Amino acid sequence: MKKLITHLFLQWTMLLTLLPIAYSQTGGDEVFLFLNESPSARITAMGGNFISVFDDDPALGYQNPALLNGSMHNRLSINFQDNVADITKGYAGFVHSFDNLKTTFNAGIQYANYGDFTATDEIGNITGEFNGAEYAFTIGAGRQYIERFSYGANITFISSQFESYHSNGAALSLAGAYHDSAQGFTATIMFKNVGTQFKTYTSGNKEPLPFDIQAGISKRLTHTPFLFSLVLHDLYRWDLRYNDPNESDQSAIIIDSSQVTNEKSYFVDNLFLHTIIGTEIYIGRNVRINIAYNHQRRQELAVELRKGLSGFSFGAGVRINRFNVSYGRAIYNVAGGINHFSLGVNLDELFGKKM
Repeated sequence: MKKLITHLFLQWTMLLTLLPIAYSQTGGDEVFLFLNESPSARITAMGGNFISVFDDDPALGYQNPALLNGSMHNRLSINFQDNVADITKGYAGFVHSFDNLKTTFNAGIQYANYGDFTATDEIGNITGEFNGAEYAFTIGAGRQYIERFSYGANITFISSQFESYHSNGAALSLAGAYHDSAQGFTATIMFKNVGTQFKTYTSGNKEPLPFDIQAGISKRLTHTPFLFSLVLHDLYRWDLRYNDPNESDQSAIIIDSSQVTNEKSYFVDNLFLHTIIGTEIYIGRNVRINIAYNHQRRQELAVELRKGLSGFSFGAGVRINRFNVSYGRAIYNVAGGINHFSLGVNLDELFGKKM
């Protein structure tokens, strides 16, 4: 067994090493990018990606199926995201564990509604209205492999419509995780959105899905209320930078990636573009505070001369009777950000019996 685990680890390490050679620049031609949206307020508050914590939050299993476990049994997660320009997004998911199968299953639906638009002809005459929306239905399962190791998979079916243009497809996410509850440590690796379009927006123009390879670790400090999280994304490509000819100066709080003059500065900045760091602070058993920083979001979305708190996110969660209520806010730039609201329900507690 140890030889098998070692062999698989070496294979994954080689894959992560070789893939950046084949993909060296950030692309912008993917479809169904809403699949990368945070499903819950807690995840939004943790920088939009929180893939390495084992607990009873069913939304975590949507992002990373290897986190699905029996403590999520019969829990429902309902989420709403108030975005910019009247765009609304949301996710609703349910988790059920089958003891006889030793497997935990989840099902959920994610949507993005982009609102109504005015349709005009080529000279500006109004001809009507149209709208745009995207939906994704996910089913998945996770189970323990051996002690402290678990794995899982999610299958997502996608539908997208913009005016008269329609597209659909499917994606598969595979993940494995290691969890040591005694040490408060979790590590995971995930291959996300491996899939294809079935129907394209325009004939003969098939576009790639937002594939990603991610890894994450979290550590709960012993005898303290702090849990720290580190997420690494876009591991299949190294260079996430791009040249902006209009950029004259930048002043990042953590890393300044403007006017890079040497290889060392370039390396450090590009490394941080792959990272999301965050912390959870537990106040008693019923209150949680989240703070995180997403460097890529700051570098790509911040207004050049007024970066402010762009890239930072924060939030809180509280347990009220049988309900878990959470709020998360991600700051994109001085123009604003997103507000995320979540409601978690334990149906066994709500109805007073095990379903």
